[in-house]
Amino acid sequence: MIQIWNADAVAFMRDAITYCHYAERLAAVLLKYLPADGHICDAGCGIGTLSAALAQSCREVTAVDISQTAIDTLRQNSAEKNLHAVCADIYTMQPNTPYDAMVFCYFGRTDEILRIAKRQCAGRVLLVKRDCAAHRFSMGHVEQPLHRRDMTRELLRAEHIPFSSECLSLELGQPFRSIDDALAFFLLYNTSDIPVTKEAVLSRLQKTQDAEFPYYLPELRQMELFVFQTQDIPPAYAL
Repeated sequence: MIQIWNADAVAFMRDAITYCHYAERLAAVLLKYLPADGHICDAGCGIGTLSAALAQSCREVTAVDISQTAIDTLRQNSAEKNLHAVCADIYTMQPNTPYDAMVFCYFGRTDEILRIAKRQCAGRVLLVKRDCAAHRFSMGHVEQPLHRRDMTRELLRAEHIPFSSECLSLELGQPFRSIDDALAFFLLYNTSDIPVTKEAVLSRLQKTQDAEFPYYLPELRQMELFVFQTQDIPPAYAL
């Protein structure tokens, strides 16, 4: 599922990432596997908070997303001179020189990632896969079978691609300035047939002592980081 970036989605995501210090925490893990002197591509970067965090420690980062709104948001909020924000379709673009490493965070299908990396990367591939079989912000249960880390593990093994992995648990909940904001959030992301009501939303929120964000929707993201080399991806994925 492609993230639709409108003004509300951007505002909610920026609040969540800032409130939880999520980008900095995830970047600290990824940087252990990335070459500090290399050119890194953050594929499907969204609003680019992770890209900006990586750029503080990497020589050069290219952040790519198909959404012009997301890329404009990154350009407006990032001051890193070594960070290049590109609005393009990562599936069809081709860098002048292959990237030294590529990061795919909640990108999509693993077979698609293998094809992109095989054509565009010369070194290490970092794939962050959320373990999320159901949609997190729907009022009812909605299956999301593609967002499962075990499927990635099975494909890498089936293709005989050597990999290492690391399981992660990072908080990325959603803070709210008001109940009206919380209602707007669930109206934006609810994909079930169950209607969004104030009572149902309140039952999922925690009250905080934060004057700016008095309500909080907790969300501990369970993820797995897969690390492998482009050279180990079978040649067929380059076609």
